[in-house]
Amino acid sequence: MKPLDYNALKTTLHTLNTDDSIASAHGILCGFACVKPELTLADWLNEIIVSMDLNNLNEQSAHETLAMIFNESLAQLNDPTLNFQLLIADEEAKLSEQATTLIDWCQGYLTGLGLQKISTNDEDVLEMIKDISAISTLDSALLDTEQNTQDLNEIIEFVRIGVLLIQEILQPSKQDFINPAILH
Repeated sequence: MKPLDYNALKTTLHTLNTDDSIASAHGILCGFACVKPELTLADWLNEIIVSMDLNNLNEQSAHETLAMIFNESLAQLNDPTLNFQLLIADEEAKLSEQATTLIDWCQGYLTGLGLQKISTNDEDVLEMIKDISAISTLDSALLDTEQNTQDLNEIIEFVRIGVLLIQEILQPSKQDFINPAILH
């Protein structure tokens, strides 16, 4: 499972009828996946794209890329080695672009969570959603300094682990469950 390459994928949505950036669309996908157990590609595409003409080669190619993003993202979210990555600008980009794509991703994630009613009283989940909401309102005009780079990397890692926590609490993975009755 290789990480999704933001630079290779950031223009995927440009040929389609949507206002979402790829970071926002990925956030929507991940949020939606946390609250909808049997999420399908069509469910996600219906949220991010107004219409798609699969007879148009550009749109057909974008659809295939989105299907790959969908499959990779769900595999990452459910990966037992926690190999999940946000689809945002990497450290090669200016810090302000990294921050902007993180903010877009968080806004998309919150939208995705909101597509289904979340029924949890888990304080960790509610706190994490509140934190991601605060991150989604940060100022993206960051100067390229060592301290800002370090802070942003810590925030990105915090969001990444937080999403995995939310995913695990809202949809516990079946693979890790061992029935205690079997052990005796």
